[in-house]
Amino acid sequence: MENNCVPVVVGVDVGGTNTDAVVIAKDQERPVVLAAVKEPTTSDVTTGVKEAIFSALKSTHDNGQKVAVVQVNIGTTHFVNAAVQGKGLAKVGVLRLCGSVSHALPPFSDFPKRLADIICGSVHMLKGGYRYDGRIIDEIDENEIKEVVQILKAKAITCIVLSGIFSPIRPDQECRVKDIIMREYSEASLTLSNEIGHIGLLERENAAILNECLKPLCKITINGFQTALKDMGLKCPLYLTQNDGTIMSADTALDYPIYTFASGPTNSMRGTAYLSELKNAIVVDIGGTTTDVGMLKNGFPREASTQVKVGGARTNFRMPDVLSIGLGGGSYVEACYNDDKTVKRVSVGPLSAGYNLQNEAFIFSSRDARSSRNLTASDIAVAAGMANLGNPASVGDLSKELVKSAIDRIHQMVEETIDKIKLSNEELPVILVGGGSILIDPKRHIAGAKSVILPENFGVANAIGAALSQVSGRVDYVCGLLDMVDRVAMDKKIEEAVKAVTDDPDGKETEIAKENAQKPFFVNARDIATEEACKKAKAAAIKSGAVPSSLTITEKEYYTLSYIPGQAIHIRITAVGDLADWKKTGIKYETWTPNVSTSQSDTISDVKLTKQVTTSMGNHLSSTADLEDETRKPSEPYIDPATGEWILSPWDIECIVVGAGIFGCGGGGSPHIGKLRSLKAIRKGKKIRIVSPERLLRNADPENDLVVAISFMGAPLIMYEQLVSSVETTGALKAMEELYNIGGYEDGKLKNMEGVEVKTRAGMNFIEDYQPKTDTATANATGNIGGKKIIALMSSEIGGMNAIEPFLVGADLDIPIIDADGMGRAFPEVQMFCPYMYGLSPYPATLVDDRNRRAVMLQTPSAKQLEHHFRDTVVDMGCSGGMVDSALRKHDVYTKTILYSVSHAWRLGNAILRARLEKTSPIDAILAEENSKHIMTGKVQNVQRETTAGFNKGRLIIEGLETFVNQRLLVEFQNENLVILRLAEDGKTIVGDALACVPDLIMLVDADTCEPITTEEMKYGMRVAVVVLASHALLRTETALRFVGPQAFRYPDTVKFQPFADAKITKPIPPI
Repeated sequence: MENNCVPVVVGVDVGGTNTDAVVIAKDQERPVVLAAVKEPTTSDVTTGVKEAIFSALKSTHDNGQKVAVVQVNIGTTHFVNAAVQGKGLAKVGVLRLCGSVSHALPPFSDFPKRLADIICGSVHMLKGGYRYDGRIIDEIDENEIKEVVQILKAKAITCIVLSGIFSPIRPDQECRVKDIIMREYSEASLTLSNEIGHIGLLERENAAILNECLKPLCKITINGFQTALKDMGLKCPLYLTQNDGTIMSADTALDYPIYTFASGPTNSMRGTAYLSELKNAIVVDIGGTTTDVGMLKNGFPREASTQVKVGGARTNFRMPDVLSIGLGGGSYVEACYNDDKTVKRVSVGPLSAGYNLQNEAFIFSSRDARSSRNLTASDIAVAAGMANLGNPASVGDLSKELVKSAIDRIHQMVEETIDKIKLSNEELPVILVGGGSILIDPKRHIAGAKSVILPENFGVANAIGAALSQVSGRVDYVCGLLDMVDRVAMDKKIEEAVKAVTDDPDGKETEIAKENAQKPFFVNARDIATEEACKKAKAAAIKSGAVPSSLTITEKEYYTLSYIPGQAIHIRITAVGDLADWKKTGIKYETWTPNVSTSQSDTISDVKLTKQVTTSMGNHLSSTADLEDETRKPSEPYIDPATGEWILSPWDIECIVVGAGIFGCGGGGSPHIGKLRSLKAIRKGKKIRIVSPERLLRNADPENDLVVAISFMGAPLIMYEQLVSSVETTGALKAMEELYNIGGYEDGKLKNMEGVEVKTRAGMNFIEDYQPKTDTATANATGNIGGKKIIALMSSEIGGMNAIEPFLVGADLDIPIIDADGMGRAFPEVQMFCPYMYGLSPYPATLVDDRNRRAVMLQTPSAKQLEHHFRDTVVDMGCSGGMVDSALRKHDVYTKTILYSVSHAWRLGNAILRARLEKTSPIDAILAEENSKHIMTGKVQNVQRETTAGFNKGRLIIEGLETFVNQRLLVEFQNENLVILRLAEDGKTIVGDALACVPDLIMLVDADTCEPITTEEMKYGMRVAVVVLASHALLRTETALRFVGPQAFRYPDTVKFQPFADAKITKPIPPI
């Protein structure tokens, strides 16, 4: 390097409106900004980047600085914009290694149709996959893989995604199939899902698809960047910034373009941390079109703990926890006036003038020429005296009331977003960056802010963040602890603990003793596993170019995966270090000088400029995109005039899903999978028919016309990964029919025992796998049970995913669904099914898995024993099976079920969804629709959970917000939320009686949208509303409370159920 030449890094951030570039000197202990520029972002991205780099370097040159560029770091939203808008995306072939599972929802099932039509090239459901415990579903079939490769070649599809069931736990099948494909198809490009996301098949698969479809565009873009650098005489390395605030090489970016998606917000946060020298703060980055609000944690962006939607597709890969709203310097401002000309309300954004601000804003014209222009947020800032920009006289006549109302609205938007991103009531410094920071009045307090900081170079904090050269290594995987413990020593402790149990009538005390004995062993194994993960993360960072001595662990997180035996934990570790110093590379860098080939006139082009239409986090600015979604179009229920049946529409499905999610009370699993399958069935022309009990049973035979309850049994988390194949519940119904029609079932016994082995234990008669020798004609007689007839199906529980399952079976078999259910909510165990509580015999019952293993309970002394037996069986099946309960007769339906519960779910969901669309309070909508009470709005401060006897048990503490400030609640759960207790100021001591308990419905929902949140999804920092709904009268009797009251969940007698109101009478939607 020449004498007196300053080594510099050029940092570039490509925003939706502007492309910012800075030149940072690297020869001092603390980097110094030598130049900073803004250029309009161009539609091809590359041109704008070239112009920005050239302008920044020329500025240093014109100031007499001799610089040598040792590195260029670029952060761009180009790829996430392409994904949202569907531009430049490649066709992708998806190979799912799944064996017999997940067939009901193939790849692209959870993709917006518009994007799926663009990207989907080919889908293949292949042998392979694993169970939750590592057991193989199917071995890989190499010949099958080779056949698929030939299909892909014929279609000229080179972009391929491999997605295996439970691959985050066992990635080896994906790796093996990759090797096979590369031998057969060397031109192919592959993304392995286990390298992108974690547990949750559809979300991980979606992320892998987005990654793969972007690779060709990424290659074109990076080649363009490299050509631009070469044209400017720059021979230095090129890096891209990624979602965690660090950089990655251009070669790595070619394989993982999805990791650049949120580089804009993360660049801003990293630059802000550098400029402010603060490690923990809230960053508000206001640009020309959008405002991004995020949280700095130890100097890096805090990672999102929930699923992130990109272009409407749900994903679960690593993204920062950033909220993006349509507020920027170019945002359009519109006022609505009262009859007396006073301002009624003001709206700001989400649409913006963007790059065209000078041609649209009032301040860049005379007052006489304003008629062809639009009032923008920048005009308001100038009129308020907060900024000196353009021609202030052109906005001098704006009314003070309008200006104040607009400023109030801008502050309100920012304050509301800050409140959502905060994890607690603790006030933190708020740092304003971005050119649009002029919209915030520096003299005005911001709610929730300890202080407001506007750092030097705030307008280009994003480019400064891009220039900071740190690299990361990350591990994110699932680890089974069982293989890491001393099994002999642990078994000895368990044996001692079990011997100490003296009083254990139902076996629960023994189960608890076992788990307490093994807990220390698993804690030790967890510590060893996390330490090993830290070593792997550091090694990965060093491989990426980090200086070993500079490494620090910036993220260390682990949590137990509920329902998965063997104490599986999900570990996420990130190590960050400084990129190895440029002086040690041995490369000589020359002083940069502008010459003929790099003159600015050559960089300027006629590439068109386009307005930003998406947020930096991958969502549309305008809500018009939602109008394409048929589940977002309100409609009234359609009643078939000929039959009186309610024929469900997509809007009806959405309403029922929201209502069922809330009735899940935190358990029951998310109905989202059922929603996707129901919509798929409707699009295929199938009908989901809901009929009122009165109309269905009016002329029914009291003994021979039957209603059958259908559900899934198992672990919601398992189903979240391996999905369902639809054969489980239809298979369970088929097994029940064959039990009667072939087996001649009667009073707990089979007349035809040919080929069947009946076992007996503890008063139970059962069959482990019922596979009778069938008569074809008899076996195909769907809907008949031993001379009796199935006239309708019913949800066993209206809460959670089981609310929807009968809809699918009914649509497939053309059987109506009765407007009723067996619980009026969700409960965790079979004996809590109302018909069983009120005397219906809990047999026969069937349980079937995806491989058609058919377990049958012929006779059992109690529903509790049925629960225990089937729970053990379903674990062996892979923690997922379709179940059919004993059939209901006319009298049973009227006296032992919750009537009109489908209508109930619809009415609640409809009220919430319409409130969202009308931008009114969904909480108020619930309170108006139900006899309910709003206990608190707050933030989750602590979540403790463990898996005990197959259930997700735990507690969470909620700290009050708004009118509930300084209040604290403790919510305890076993799959479902069970009890609410008030805590003293110390956050530990319980004060007074329970505020609510089962069987009333305790729901925790998103505080803004009322979207239900399951106990598995509950995370620290979530902003939730706690609402209690009055339970149905059938759940409140002395008989019912023995099964579903607090004492049924082992609470002491001091925790008493005290009704606060009676449930509202639901008006049925289908006519009676």
